[in-house]
Amino acid sequence: MGPPPGGPLPPGPAWAPPPIKPSAGWYALPVAFLAAALIAIGLMVGLAVNDPGVASASPKSGDPRQGVAVDLVGGYNYFLYVRSGQSAPYACTVQQGSQSSDVRLTRKNSWSANDKAGYSYAATFEAPVSGQGLLTCRGPGGRVLVTPDDTQDFYLGMSLVVGLPLTVFAVLGFAFVAIRRNNARRRRDQALVHPY
Repeated sequence: MGPPPGGPLPPGPAWAPPPIKPSAGWYALPVAFLAAALIAIGLMVGLAVNDPGVASASPKSGDPRQGVAVDLVGGYNYFLYVRSGQSAPYACTVQQGSQSSDVRLTRKNSWSANDKAGYSYAATFEAPVSGQGLLTCRGPGGRVLVTPDDTQDFYLGMSLVVGLPLTVFAVLGFAFVAIRRNNARRRRDQALVHPY
């Protein structure tokens, strides 16, 4: 038996407005891009602020037995090159005035040392003093070349190469999600006004 005349109608399927897609959780992706970009740019700024201009200093060459006049910044690394085919030095010292300081020869950052014309990478040393000094070495038979360790410039470049695209991706991601969610919200509002 059906409902009495004038009685309530049987309940029908509930109508729900379309959901807003993409969900707000999609903002996490551009936020992650932005965070990575800020880290990369922060690293770049930190390296630039702490750079005393060592990497841009001019290379110096000379006879290591007589001494090579070099401009040093204490605590920073320098690459030592020898003439192609010559043996690497086994001991070096820096003379500054009446003081002499031994330098420890290592292979630090050797991966970023490019061979110069007529020279091959031999070692890396950390400057024990600041100012002009006379570098003497024992071992090689020919001229040597001393250049600043420019690995920091590589990191600066990589920070720029990584940071800028990530910033662009973050901005585009925010714009894409915001536009899509705005369009979905507009469709939902229209459906609420005109559900059928």
